Amino acid sequence: MTPVVIYPSRLRVSLLFAGAALFVAGGIWLLQHPIQGDEAMGWLTGWASIVFFGAVALFALSRLVSRKPAITIDRNGITDNASGLSAGFIPWSDVVDAQLVKFQRQKFLGVSLRNPQDYLAKASPLKRALMKANSSLVGFVINIPQISLPVTLEELLGHIERFRQAHLETTHADASR
Repeated sequence: MTPVVIYPSRLRVSLLFAGAALFVAGGIWLLQHPIQGDEAMGWLTGWASIVFFGAVALFALSRLVSRKPAITIDRNGITDNASGLSAGFIPWSDVVDAQLVKFQRQKFLGVSLRNPQDYLAKASPLKRALMKANSSLVGFVINIPQISLPVTLEELLGHIERFRQAHLETTHADASR
């Protein structure tokens, strides 16, 4: 089977960068023009906007500069580089299931793992905390977002199911020899 290699959509990533940059600018504006009577809330909102959307902007900028694939699916497994919380390489032996998930109008492809703790252990403390938060919200440690991909998550799920099924058939054939 020919590997499936999906690169991020440059248009979508550019729009993500532009949107994040606007929110960073809004955060800076809030710091320079505090809300009268509630300066603490303006300060907190401004800094939260700068930090969160600054991280999103840096991720989007890195995706625009790099031409690394967002997703690669082959006979060995899935390589996820689609988001700031990507898991990297996931062998088929670790994949239990994959499902479409919708959370606050955003679509994700959740990947269920046999050993999610192993993937959390490999992550940095910040990334681990964010992955745990995602897991508690949508039920999956690994979530591939639709936002930067040029293909639908349904199409991506179809590729995953096809390769995973081929892996299972090969594994069963090898075990019966």
